Amino acid sequence: MPKISVVIPVYNKAAYLKATIKSVLSQDFQDFELILINDGSTDHSMEIIHSFKDSRLKVIDQANEGVSKARNKGAQLAQASIIAFLDADDQWFKHHLSNIWQLQKKYPQAAFFATAYQIQYKQYKRTFALKIPEKDLLLSKFYHHDQGQALFFVSNFAMRKNIFLKENGFKTHIHAEDTEFFIRVSLKYPMAYSREVTMLHINAAENSLFAQYKLAKKKRLLDFFKDQARYDADLKRYLDIHRFAWSIEYKLKNKNLEAKQLAAEITPENLNLKQKILLRLPSGYLKLLKKIQLKLREKGLGLFVYNPLKS
Repeated sequence: MPKISVVIPVYNKAAYLKATIKSVLSQDFQDFELILINDGSTDHSMEIIHSFKDSRLKVIDQANEGVSKARNKGAQLAQASIIAFLDADDQWFKHHLSNIWQLQKKYPQAAFFATAYQIQYKQYKRTFALKIPEKDLLLSKFYHHDQGQALFFVSNFAMRKNIFLKENGFKTHIHAEDTEFFIRVSLKYPMAYSREVTMLHINAAENSLFAQYKLAKKKRLLDFFKDQARYDADLKRYLDIHRFAWSIEYKLKNKNLEAKQLAAEITPENLNLKQKILLRLPSGYLKLLKKIQLKLREKGLGLFVYNPLKS
């Protein structure tokens, strides 16, 4: 029986998939199984998958059902007590799984686990990690430390299988399903976090200033936790940062009424000065700033409006 089950949903990620799979197979922790759920890819992703000859690989080929169902199916098929998720366009550094394994041993009370990570932009990389003196620690609420730049993603996240199944996994047919799941689980269980950088988030060029969210249905995330946010200031701030990001996105799409409705729900103290200024700018100025941001990134310069991760 493997100690860790790795689950990778695959949908038209041929350009990245070989490097992703190699990053798993080259881990210094080798007691794992790798479950690849091909979710109806129409490119040559399956050819790449079948080019790997390793007995630990398990391949499921299915019609397209969406990333949440693919992840949930992988978790249901997992033989190990720990499930580590990885997206098909991200990569792990060789010590990722050994780090996860040590976290789950050191913190038996933790339900899920995460590590620090890097984002690969076009011209540069940036590291995101809690500035803590300890190598790792137990967190009761991840969103207390999250200032808008995510503390972790699905790709540097792992969880005990029994709790994942008990909580019914990721919701399907919603956007921001991973964030919804992280909040839902964090309200019930602690997580263990390591400041070691073990994951490279590659396909994320638009992650920082003006995130490219799908607008349809995304506001449901805010509705799921409205009651809890009334009594949890950290959660309200975390959701307000999402309101800010989505309000900006609405403005960029000339949906000013929707932008105004979202902004009206924000507690002003939950935003920094840059965010407050951006929220007040007309859409024309925001579009100009968007162009400037992209030009700066071509020169390897970042432009960020979120506070550093909070220790």
